[in-house]
Amino acid sequence: MSKERARRRAEREAEAAARAAERRLAEERAARRRAVRDRLLAPFRAVAAWLGAGSTRGRVTGRLAEKRRRRTGWLVALGVAAVVLVGVITRDWSAVAMTVVVLVLGGPVLYTLMFRRA
Repeated sequence: MSKERARRRAEREAEAAARAAERRLAEERAARRRAVRDRLLAPFRAVAAWLGAGSTRGRVTGRLAEKRRRRTGWLVALGVAAVVLVGVITRDWSAVAMTVVVLVLGGPVLYTLMFRRA
């Protein structure tokens, strides 16, 4: 009886050791994969950290702030479209530069006219 128990215990320990070895190999593979991924993504993370992407620290949150960001995004998209359109139509860098200057200086006025509180 005790020989049978010792044999079963040895089998259980052998299975546990095999599972532990498999688990260790899987963890090592995952660690290598994470290291490769981290090495590949490091430049992108550096740029994202420099730009402040994904960070809400120091950023106003809430519905009104989101609405303001969305409106500003639309205004910037409209400005970029205007610059591209002027560039395609005129093919003159001075006209494109003047459009950029007018948009930068007139952006706040345009924002007020487009999204004025009534």
